[in-house]
Amino acid sequence: MKPSAFKYVRAGSVEHACALLAEHGEDARLLAGGQSLVAMMNLRLARPSVLIDIGRLALADIAIGTGSVRLGALTRHRMLIEHLGLRRMAPVFGETARYIAHPTIRNHGTAGGSVAHADPTAEIPGLLVLLDGHVDAASQGSVRQIQGRELFRGAFSTSLKPQEMISALHFRIPAGRWGGNFLELAERVGDFALAAVGAVVERDGEQVTGARIVLLGAESVPVRASAAEASLVGERLTESVAAQAGAAAAAAQRCYGDVRASAGYRRHLLSELTRRALLTAYARAGAAA
Repeated sequence: MKPSAFKYVRAGSVEHACALLAEHGEDARLLAGGQSLVAMMNLRLARPSVLIDIGRLALADIAIGTGSVRLGALTRHRMLIEHLGLRRMAPVFGETARYIAHPTIRNHGTAGGSVAHADPTAEIPGLLVLLDGHVDAASQGSVRQIQGRELFRGAFSTSLKPQEMISALHFRIPAGRWGGNFLELAERVGDFALAAVGAVVERDGEQVTGARIVLLGAESVPVRASAAEASLVGERLTESVAAQAGAAAAAAQRCYGDVRASAGYRRHLLSELTRRALLTAYARAGAAA
């Protein structure tokens, strides 16, 4: 199929793009990498009357600060893998991005586009929630911050207003010794995940001082396993402790079933992936300088 008719406009700046969004409202869509939107338009699942191309704006940058990482909205997925600073400070970014589809998609797809698209099992939204992140939502004359856990409302639904666009993503990086890990399982390499888990563990000696766990494939949005996280603080993260945390994290989710996997199978995957991700993150935290 081919897309329905639309007007194409190339934005010259963030301000120009926001003005166009304010003018056209819900009839307009932003074109960044186009890896999701174009496919939806070809299937006529999306029928914007105005397509605003922001692909050439100067928003493809990575800035590493003290305890934080900032990504411009047009940062390509492959940049998360290749950036030397990220590889040293927070390799979980590259590890997560490697699960995204295939090289061609990673070359063109953008961090901001992935978050705005809000696919329930997409990797970058999961990373945003895992690392207590927020986005900058720009509109005419203002920018507001939206926390990752408040941004996602449901499958392909966010709290962004029609006149807003994501201009940057911010992630909080632990200050002490920490490690991260991201794991997912799909039917084939590059397919959408049946289930995925991200974990961050902070430690002092053998003792866990902080933990974060995000689950993808449990609900229609990325979910933090807050109770399981809290149960790990003060513990030495052994195989049995990690298994208990994984089981608790999965048991607390409703989980959904579809033609690809039953709810019970997804819950089993989330439990096992959580166990593995926690153990790897804990080991990496122990090896950190």
